[in-house]
Amino acid sequence: AAYLQWRRFAFFDRELLTDSDGTPVLLPPGIVVCDSGRGSLVFGDWEGQIWFLPRSLELSSFQAYKLRVTHLFQLKQHSILVSVGEEEAGLNPLVKVWNLEKRDGGTPQCTRIFPAIPGNKLTLVSCLTVHENLNFMAIGFVDGSVVLIKGDITRDRHSKTQVLQEGGHPVTGLVFRQSSKTTHLFVATTEKIQCYTLSVKDCPLLELDMRGCGLRCSTLSDPSQDLQFIVAGDECVYLYQPDERGPCFAFEGQKLIVHWYRGYLVIVSKDWKVSPK
Repeated sequence: AAYLQWRRFAFFDRELLTDSDGTPVLLPPGIVVCDSGRGSLVFGDWEGQIWFLPRSLELSSFQAYKLRVTHLFQLKQHSILVSVGEEEAGLNPLVKVWNLEKRDGGTPQCTRIFPAIPGNKLTLVSCLTVHENLNFMAIGFVDGSVVLIKGDITRDRHSKTQVLQEGGHPVTGLVFRQSSKTTHLFVATTEKIQCYTLSVKDCPLLELDMRGCGLRCSTLSDPSQDLQFIVAGDECVYLYQPDERGPCFAFEGQKLIVHWYRGYLVIVSKDWKVSPK
């Protein structure tokens, strides 16, 4: 691939994380999901625990589910953490909303619990996103369904659930985009890219592309780059506005993760180097 011949620059320093005694900081085994925000890295594991690693490097945790944690979303402007996990095998996974500033018996206060899948359908949660205004939450599923929760997402009484779409290809990415008073929801599946306009009655849908992406291969740029929806395919990186597909950049190779961070587009891709025989 051509990108393997690009000149390599060292923009960042890499070092082993250690505590004040010089001991390496070891994360607990079984971690399956992570996020960050409010000064901490947040992890979820197969034992149902949620872990926090703040700048002090002092790990802490609490039991969030009896079985396992599968998804996390830490808001950046609020001390609110949203999780998806399982209490018992075979049962509908539960969404829990945690207020990290309030404590209940030493653990963050859980302000809301509700089933992730309306109607107990046989499917799995694939992705989760929450609007920073706390008035929208979207959940994507392996069967192609997308569920929108509108209203105060921290309270049961002040929100309602709407199924935006049912069936289709697995949902791989969900991102809210706020521009002035207009709210959009970008939806990526394995086969297409779509955009819902949530601030308009009936949430009209526009299909932007008939090519999709893998899980964790889409993200949103910051306002300096016009809040573009970025999708990383195996051949190109594509940019989208709510009403059209924008430019693309040739970048071959299997993409595993894309992430926008402080003006940088970070791409984790599979190393195609052939090991010597």
